[in-house]
Amino acid sequence: MPGIGVISNRNARLNKLHPELKDQLAFVIGSNGEVSSTGSIKDAYHAAETFRKIGIDIIAISGGDGTAHRTMEILIEVYGEQRLPPILLLPTGTQNMVPRSFGIEGSGLANLMLATLRYRHNMPMRCIRRNMLKVNGHISFMFGIGVAARFMEKYYESGQTNPVGAAKLLAKLVASTASNGDLGRYIMQRLPCHLTLDGEQIQTKANVHTMFASFVERLPLHFVLFPRCGADEGVFEVVYSDEPPLKVAASFLPILAGHKGPLPTLTRKLARHMVLDLDAPETYTLDGELYPAESHFDITSGPEIEFVVPALSFKAEDEDLRYSQVGPWSMRFLL
Repeated sequence: MPGIGVISNRNARLNKLHPELKDQLAFVIGSNGEVSSTGSIKDAYHAAETFRKIGIDIIAISGGDGTAHRTMEILIEVYGEQRLPPILLLPTGTQNMVPRSFGIEGSGLANLMLATLRYRHNMPMRCIRRNMLKVNGHISFMFGIGVAARFMEKYYESGQTNPVGAAKLLAKLVASTASNGDLGRYIMQRLPCHLTLDGEQIQTKANVHTMFASFVERLPLHFVLFPRCGADEGVFEVVYSDEPPLKVAASFLPILAGHKGPLPTLTRKLARHMVLDLDAPETYTLDGELYPAESHFDITSGPEIEFVVPALSFKAEDEDLRYSQVGPWSMRFLL
């Protein structure tokens, strides 16, 4: 029985702070799989090729949101037309917005222990079925430009890349915006653009300051900005705004509550294909990682993936999600 293959990014924040985590993951897996510690793209390709050749049952990714989307790119390329095994995202990053969107709470080690226990006893696990975005050839869960990219730029510059640092920067941004300070003016700069969704030209006010497309529900700091994404196969959620920052702040509480209805200061639409043309190139972010400036973005629905949720049951708000089941894997029984 091939088992569970773990790709552990040793450059992820938690893995850097606790180098022993790789050994702990290997201890949990035991004879039920293999842990591959990767420090480069070449290492990740080698691990993916190995797991494909031996026919691994589940691939677990230990790292942050950026690690997850870069590893998914590699896995999709390596597996090609071959079916990709279910993916287990182990929260070991700074924000972990993707696994939290899928209902995966707690540490990466605890989730791997639960998944390994159920695998070892041949107990089926639920999977969330979710597409990924294809953004100018990249594979990701979330695309952001404008406020999102500039916020991440300042976040990385601060050197405090953790939830506390993100909260502090958000507080500074709110204060600067209220007083018309330099930070607020920089992050809230307008983006003259043309937006097309599913072939229809969308009439924006031309100068939006923020825009997202996402297949995961959450932003960092627990903002549930995309509550309808992934409900239908191949349909992602697009959010943009051109309203003044203080008006946008009025939507914070409904966003925190995961409100699915219209918001007064944000436009939310569902789409399968998005084309965004900017008047000038802008840096953008994919799952919290910054990418060089571009002016044209072609965003479509990518492949549908099964993401393992090791917990015994879903929360009430997850009832409408598309899910499947993985396992049982063999007729092996433990005595």
